[in-house]
Amino acid sequence: MLQLNENIEKISPDPVRSWIKTLKDLGAVNMFTIGEPDPIPKEILEVYAKAAFNDDMSGRTSYPPVAGEETLIKNIIRMEGNFGTRLTEEDAKRIYATIGASQALQFIFSAFKTGSEILAMTPCWGTIYNMIQHSGNVGVPVKFFEDERFVKENAEKALTKKTQAAYVNFPSNPAGEIMPEKAVKDFSGWCAARDIQIITDEPYKYLVYDSRKTPYYSPANMDADVNSKVNVISSFSKIIKPDIRLGYVRLSPDVIKADRKGMILFYFRNLSAGAPRATQAGVSAVLEKDPHLQFLKPIVQNYREKTELLERYFAQMGCALKNKPAGGYMMFPKTPNGENSEEFVKRMASQHKTAFLPGTSFGGNMRGFEEYAKNFRVGYGSGMTKQKIAEIMDRIAR
Repeated sequence: MLQLNENIEKISPDPVRSWIKTLKDLGAVNMFTIGEPDPIPKEILEVYAKAAFNDDMSGRTSYPPVAGEETLIKNIIRMEGNFGTRLTEEDAKRIYATIGASQALQFIFSAFKTGSEILAMTPCWGTIYNMIQHSGNVGVPVKFFEDERFVKENAEKALTKKTQAAYVNFPSNPAGEIMPEKAVKDFSGWCAARDIQIITDEPYKYLVYDSRKTPYYSPANMDADVNSKVNVISSFSKIIKPDIRLGYVRLSPDVIKADRKGMILFYFRNLSAGAPRATQAGVSAVLEKDPHLQFLKPIVQNYREKTELLERYFAQMGCALKNKPAGGYMMFPKTPNGENSEEFVKRMASQHKTAFLPGTSFGGNMRGFEEYAKNFRVGYGSGMTKQKIAEIMDRIAR
C-alpha cells in the first residue's frame, strides 16, 4: 500500500495564494495582496542581464559550487555591512547561496532534530508555519514584541524542552515594522542564555525609509556569545526582482560546530545542487557596481509616499494602524469597527473589486492570536502607482 510522508498531512493550503484565488473569484481585480517589489531601473537590470548572459555564453557546462560562487559571497559580505548586518571574512565559509530565501528557510528549519519546536514571531508570513511543518518540526507562535519592547513573559510561556530555535523577521511581514536596538538585544540575549538558535529573516532591510530615525539592528551584530547562535537569511528578490530566485543563509557558528561529521554542506547540496551560476554572476555584477544599492533610494522613497497615502485613506475608513511601517511595501491595519478580516476582505472584493489579505493568513487563525483576525494586510508594490492607488481608494473611502 502506498504511504506518503506524514508531514504532507500537516501542511495547510497556502495562506496567501489560496486567498488570492478566493478574492479573484469574488470579482477582485485591484490586487493589494501578494508582496512584490516595484521594478528597478532598466540600467541596473541591464548590468544584471549582461553579466548573466556573458556567463551563459562562456561555454561552461559544470555545476556551480554547492555553497555559491566565491565572488558572490564576498559581495554579499560587503553589501550586508552597508545595511547594518556585520559579517566578516570568516563568515564566507558559513554562507550558502540558495534558491531564493524560501530554500534558505526550508534548509535551516530542517537542520534541527525532527520533532523540535521553533518559536515564530507572530504575526508573520503564514507560510513560515508550513515550512516548519514540512521539515518535520513544529512552529510555535509567540508575540515576542509589543510596544517596541521584547516581552520576556510571552517567550518564557512558549519555551519547552523541545525548543531549538526562534524565528524573527524585520522589517516585518505583514506590518513593515522595525524593533529598536534594545528590543532586539533583549530578545537575542534571552535566546543566547537559553542556548536557542536565532533565525533572523532580513530581506526587507534594504527598503528602510529612514535609517536614522528607525535603523535596522541585526542580532548578528552582537557579541560572540550571541552571534554564535545567529542564522541570517536574506534574498535578492527585493533588490533585483523576485523571479531570479536567489537568496542566502549564513549558518551560525554553533550549527557548524554541532555538525560533528561535517555533513551539513552535503545535506544542503541535496536540496538543489547549487543556485544557477548565471544568476549569481548577474547579482554579483550589480553588487560590484553599486554595493550600497543607491539605485533603490528613489524606489524606497516611493514606497514611503505610497505608505503615507494609504495611511490617510485608511484613517478615513476608521482602520487604525497601531504599528506604522518603517520599511517595505506593506502594512497591517485594523478592520473598521473590529470586523472579522475574512468577512471584510470578501466584502471589499465583491463590492469594490479590491483585494486585501485577511489577518488569519498571518497568525490570526491561531489560538491566543485571535486579535490579528481583525487586521488585514495591504501590499502596494508590484509597480502600483500613487495615482492608481488614489483612484482605487477614492472609490472605497467615499
